Amino acid sequence: MFSESRIYGHIPNVPFGTLFRNRRVITPHRLTSIHCPIPREELLRAGVHAQNQAGIHGDSKDGGGAFSICLSGGYEDNQDNGDKIIYVGSGGQNSRGEQVADQSFEDPRNKSLEISRDTRRPVRVIRGKNKESFYAPSSGYRYDGLYLVDSAEMRPGKQGYQMCFFELRRMKEEGDGPIPTRRRLTAQRLNNMLKQARRK
Repeated sequence: MFSESRIYGHIPNVPFGTLFRNRRVITPHRLTSIHCPIPREELLRAGVHAQNQAGIHGDSKDGGGAFSICLSGGYEDNQDNGDKIIYVGSGGQNSRGEQVADQSFEDPRNKSLEISRDTRRPVRVIRGKNKESFYAPSSGYRYDGLYLVDSAEMRPGKQGYQMCFFELRRMKEEGDGPIPTRRRLTAQRLNNMLKQARRK
């Protein structure tokens, strides 16, 4: 399974909407069961996202690119609008998750996403639990299909540090429905969504 994670595009037998929870992998048709100790390891075992901690899995060599990204909080500059994502790269945080330094496209993970912008190879997107996102699952992780990297640029983030910003756009494929949303849209989440929309 680990070698399958280093392919671009879909992983065989892991359809759009597959949920990874607890010790099982639950597909829309309940076809797959993988046993492992923690939810993030399910993604690795299934070959969907071969990183236990990092949000980006990719190849920074020429002609390479990102295989997958995982959206599950971590950076306050991320914006999840369903079919469109503003994703912040890796690096510059301390052990408490605080931004304390600039990011760089020399970081291999960020470099791989920058290469994906040029090659136009699709990137797998996985969403994890995140109370700030209307599109995040209520628990565990969910495979939400393929996205293209439309832009990659360096600009200041909310904390004033230089950050790698990537704009990703969902590839619409036959048979894929809309990105699942949470059943309850609280006033706080609605306010956050409106703020993000104004920044576009």
